[in-house]
Amino acid sequence: MGTHAKLTVKGRYAYITLSEEVERRPCTLDWVVIREMNQCCDEIEASIDELDAVVLESASPKSFVVGANIAALEELDPVNIMEWVQLGHDVFNRFSSFPVPTIAKVKYMALGGGLELAMACDFIIAGDQAKLGQPEASLGVMPGWGGSYRLATLAGPARAKELFMTAQPLTAKEAYEWGIVNHVCPSDEIDEYVERMLQQISKNDRKVLAYMKRFINDRFYAGMDHDAVFEAISSSVCLNSESTKERLNAFLHQEKNEFEGGIIK
Repeated sequence: MGTHAKLTVKGRYAYITLSEEVERRPCTLDWVVIREMNQCCDEIEASIDELDAVVLESASPKSFVVGANIAALEELDPVNIMEWVQLGHDVFNRFSSFPVPTIAKVKYMALGGGLELAMACDFIIAGDQAKLGQPEASLGVMPGWGGSYRLATLAGPARAKELFMTAQPLTAKEAYEWGIVNHVCPSDEIDEYVERMLQQISKNDRKVLAYMKRFINDRFYAGMDHDAVFEAISSSVCLNSESTKERLNAFLHQEKNEFEGGIIK
């Protein structure tokens, strides 16, 4: 029971689609799907000269991605969480480094690792029913996949602190006003909106887009490697605390009773 990633190429656009094994369950993250996304990235890089853009989307009628699933959370300990955080960074950063634009299509919920995955893309297009948040602090864990620096870069330090420290999600409209989301449109029109954006991207010079993307990323994420190490170390420290153990145990017990997926990394 988990989420899987599938790559589809349509013309000059690559689509990585996340889908859940159990119908109508939200998409979540675990070791398997992250490695599947990594494989999709390998295939994209092998044919990158034939592509104009990459779209990351979810087939779930309930979510984009709501964080880690129960099985992944139960496996984490202060040692292997370092590998878990590094694996997420390695894969998410590939979306940031592709020489073509990447778009996260967020129809519904993007929470925890789901929001961090979306923020690793160049643009987030959100449906008007979407909710976006970083609820990790409610469980005593760190946002370990770039949330600590990408959110602050997009929304500014004060608003990033507010989202982390309250653990309350934003509406799509609020996320747009905060600078996290590029555009908001009706959820049932998001596919057409993204297609129009792709067509506009294709009209422009690929070399210029690649250079500008690299220039902007280097300007605003220069300390990314250092920040990634800090996220991994602090994640390990937090997971070893009694408070976090109690919070996670309570969460896992609740989720098992409700037969729902996780909402954090």
